[in-house]
Amino acid sequence: MTIVKTKVLPAIIAVLVLTLSIGFFIGFITYAPIQKARKKQLSEQNQRVEETRLNQYISKPAPAIISETLEGERWVLSDQRGKVVVVFFWSVLCGSCVDDLPAMNDIYAKYGARDDFLLVGVHRYPEKEIITCYCSAKNILWPQLHEMGNATDTGFFDVMGIRKIPTVCLIDREGVVKGIFRGARGVEEAVQRLL
Repeated sequence: MTIVKTKVLPAIIAVLVLTLSIGFFIGFITYAPIQKARKKQLSEQNQRVEETRLNQYISKPAPAIISETLEGERWVLSDQRGKVVVVFFWSVLCGSCVDDLPAMNDIYAKYGARDDFLLVGVHRYPEKEIITCYCSAKNILWPQLHEMGNATDTGFFDVMGIRKIPTVCLIDREGVVKGIFRGARGVEEAVQRLL
C-alpha cells in the first residue's frame, strides 16, 4: 500500500502542477492581448478627449498667458500681438519631442529673424538648469519658457490644460489660435500661410 502511495502521490502532484501551469499560461496569453487592446482603447479615448478640449481654442483669442523665461523674466503672451507665435510644448525627457527638434529648428532658421514671428518652447520638467544645458548643447537658439512651480497657474500648461507632449500651438498676429498640432508635422506649412 505504501508503495502505491509513494508512486501515485508524486504523479498526482506532477499532474496538478502541469495542469496549473498550463492554465496559468493559457490565462496569461489570452489576458495580455486583452489588456493591450484595453490600454490602446483608453489611450485613444484620452487622446480624443484632449483633442476635443484643445480644439475649443481654435479660431478664438488665445487665453491670457503669463509665464517665465529660463532666466526668470516674466513673459506675457498678449505682449506678442503683431507676431505669428509658434508655441512648442516639449521636454528634453520626451523622445518624440526630441525627434521634432530638427523640424522646429528649421522653422526657427527660416523665420526666426523676422520681426513678425516668434517660436517659443514651453517646459514643465525638468529643472531650468537641465533645459538650459540641453538647449546650449543642441544649439537651440529660440526662447524657452519654464512653468514648473508657477504659483499663479497662469502658464500655458495650466490654462490650456496641455497634457501630452509634443504639442504645438499656432497663434496669429491678432492673438487668435489658428491650430493645435500633435508634434511638428504640418506646422511649417501653417506658419507660411500666416506670414
